[in-house]
Amino acid sequence: MPNAPSLVVIANPAAGRGRGARLIPLVARALASRSPTVSYVLHRTTYAGEETALAREAAEAGAATILALGGDGTWGNVARGIIASGQSPRLALLAAGTGNDLAYASGLPAHDLDATLAIALGVGARAIDVGEADGVYFVNCAGFGFDAEVLHATQSVRWLRGHAVYLVTAARKLFGYRGFRADVLYDDEAQTGAPDASRHHLEVVVSNGPRFGGGFVIAPGARIDDGAFDVIRIQDGSPWRRALIFASAIRGSHLGAPEVARRLARAITLVFDAPPWFEADGEIHQARGVTVHIRCLPLALRLAIPELATTDPRHRASPASGA
Repeated sequence: MPNAPSLVVIANPAAGRGRGARLIPLVARALASRSPTVSYVLHRTTYAGEETALAREAAEAGAATILALGGDGTWGNVARGIIASGQSPRLALLAAGTGNDLAYASGLPAHDLDATLAIALGVGARAIDVGEADGVYFVNCAGFGFDAEVLHATQSVRWLRGHAVYLVTAARKLFGYRGFRADVLYDDEAQTGAPDASRHHLEVVVSNGPRFGGGFVIAPGARIDDGAFDVIRIQDGSPWRRALIFASAIRGSHLGAPEVARRLARAITLVFDAPPWFEADGEIHQARGVTVHIRCLPLALRLAIPELATTDPRHRASPASGA
C-alpha cells in the first residue's frame, strides 16, 4: 500500500453477524459523495485477524487516519497493527459489532455514520492507554476465566444477535464452568512473589475501559487515559452466588459483593497451573506459558474524536498504582 491516502477504511463484513457487511456499501457511498476532495481507500477483510496486517501496512505507508468498521475485536486488531507499525495515525471507530465497548468507554458516536465520518475526516485526537497481555495488545480489556469461556462458547450460538448472545451463553455457563486457580501479583509484588490471597477464581478482568461483554459495567468509572488498569478479581462461588454477581454486573453494582475485589495497577502478573486461554478485546488467545505478564502502555494510541472535544491528556494526573 505505497503512498497511502489520508484515510484508510478497514471494514470487517463479518462483524455483528453480518451488520458489518450491510454497512460497507453505505460507507462507500458516503465517501464517494465527498470525492474528489477526500482521498481514501476501503479494504474489506477476508479472514479473521487480517485487520492487523492491513492497519500496520497503512500506518507504515503514512495514513493519517484509519477508520475501523466493526466491533471490539476489529478495533483491537487494528490497534495492534498501529502499535506494531511504530507510527501514530488516528484510529476512528464505526460500530458494527456485538459489544462495541471501546466506543462506550470513549463516549464516541460510533453508531452514527455521518458523525463518525466527520470525525474521521477531521483532525481531533485523544491519546488513550493500551494494554499488553503476553505480547497481545488490547485497548478495552483482557479477561481470564469465565469471560474467555463464555466468549469461546458464543461462537457456536447462531440464533441470537448482539448482547443477547453473550447474556444467554453466560447464563448457561454459570452452572457448568469450574473456575480456575491462579496467583495474582500486582506491580512490584511480581518481584517479591507475594500473591494476593485467594487462588480460586471465577474471573479476573484487567480493564482499561469500564464495560465489557457489550453490557456489563465491570469497572465503573474506569478511564482509558489514566495510565493504569482497573483489575477486577472475582473469587469463585456457588452457581447462586455467581448468578447474583453476574446480574449485578449489568448495573455495575457487583463491587460490593464479598467475592469481588478491585485494584488499580500499571502492571499485573498471573501465574496459572497450565497455559490459560484469555480474551483480549473479544478475541480468544492462548498464553505461551503458565506465567502471564500484563502491562499498561500509557497514552500509546491516538483515538479520533470531534475537533471541538480535543484535549491533551498529558495534563491529567494518573492515579497511584495501588488502591
